Amino acid sequence: MSSGVLHRAGDSPVHRLPPQVKIVAAVVAVLCVVATPREAFWAFGGYLLAITAVWFVARIPPTWFAARAVIELPFVVLALVLPFTGHGPTTDVLGVPLSVEGALAGWNILAKGTLGVLVSLTLAATTAPQDLLLGLQRLRLPSVLVTIATLMLRYADVVVAEAKRMRVARISRGDDPRFLWQLGATARGVGSLFIRSYERGERVHLAMVSRGWTGRLPDGRGSAAVEPVRVTPGAPALLVERLAFAYPDGHQALFGVDLRVEPGERVALLGPNGAGKTTLVLHLNGVLGGGQGRIEVAGLPVAKAHLREIRRRVGVVFQDPDDQLFLPTARQDVAFGPANFGLRGAELDDRVARALDAVGMAEVADRSPLHLSGGQRRRVALATVLACDPEILVLDEPSANLEPVARRELAEVLLGLERTMLMVTHDLPYALQLCPRSVLVDGGVVVADGPTRELLADTGLLARHRLELPFGFRLD
Repeated sequence: MSSGVLHRAGDSPVHRLPPQVKIVAAVVAVLCVVATPREAFWAFGGYLLAITAVWFVARIPPTWFAARAVIELPFVVLALVLPFTGHGPTTDVLGVPLSVEGALAGWNILAKGTLGVLVSLTLAATTAPQDLLLGLQRLRLPSVLVTIATLMLRYADVVVAEAKRMRVARISRGDDPRFLWQLGATARGVGSLFIRSYERGERVHLAMVSRGWTGRLPDGRGSAAVEPVRVTPGAPALLVERLAFAYPDGHQALFGVDLRVEPGERVALLGPNGAGKTTLVLHLNGVLGGGQGRIEVAGLPVAKAHLREIRRRVGVVFQDPDDQLFLPTARQDVAFGPANFGLRGAELDDRVARALDAVGMAEVADRSPLHLSGGQRRRVALATVLACDPEILVLDEPSANLEPVARRELAEVLLGLERTMLMVTHDLPYALQLCPRSVLVDGGVVVADGPTRELLADTGLLARHRLELPFGFRLD
């Protein structure tokens, strides 16, 4: 069950308590329950009355908690079985011999387990996930543990959302997962969910790496970013020469790509699926490496010694914004990159504010990315990269799955940015709108390079590489 499902928004005195106070209270309550002797029945009754009093103050009905306490069902079953399987002296209840020790053990599990679950649900119901993380920080929990908890919450939300989409897809095709005879399909669905979640995790990791993540968290000390590395004056913004790359499974994705992009240029990277476009993009800031050829960013070789500076200069906006947004709030996601590059305090806050303003998303700074529309998430994903102040923006299918209004709004944002831009896209009209120059890649090599309008006018070239303009679209 995801963190968003467990939180019930409200404005009660319990909701308004500082999160660290509620965390400490919950921990103390659970410790008291665990330490209470199982024979102190009155004490357990008192604990339950105290919990229901908190619900009353928080204005949350008991039925809301009852529906979510089903997670405890396996322990309830165990507690009910123990009186029948326990050893030692027995007593008759309605003519059925029950183990006294088993009954006490079952009561102990049922009472303490139920109270522990209810305390946890009360904390989750009255405290938003991001506030829980804030409370952990205020309690001086090690930052690495707070980050792990953050990613776990985000991952749980992603998995639940993925499971819901899979369930809807099954039901829409006449398969109802509630029935026993569909157990096999359900098991296969769980396997698919695991694989899809693992793949999502890999993509999120790539997005983290592309924004300066090195596996170590910013420690909060210091206030200034690391001084930029000097680069060659007059050098091209991007220079790729004879780049070849094969994946570990032997699949050759690039066979010798040459590309030169001057400062301030906006270039569209076109090509069919499987042409090698994304593989090329991931080489530009060192997320992928180990192939042959040479890549330079403003004269600086893309090599291990320069990766920190390269990733600051080249910002990659991934195709799926959910791969790029993994923290509880938009503000925290936007701050992730510049914090990795050394910014702290007021300078970091200012950078985040300017990035959100640039994409028109300042009003959603404290909202969860999960609660934003597709267009809003894509703009926040762009802000996460802009906050790193890159000189080169690399966008992977920025218009994918956007409604016309969101597509237009994003185009206006991109046209207002004074950055060198390389845009991977299948959306040929979008390429024409945003990029004066286009490079067509197919089969791991560049097959055409020139003004976008001229390339799109060559219907034979487009047809040979499985590209075509939308029906009714005219270049004149």
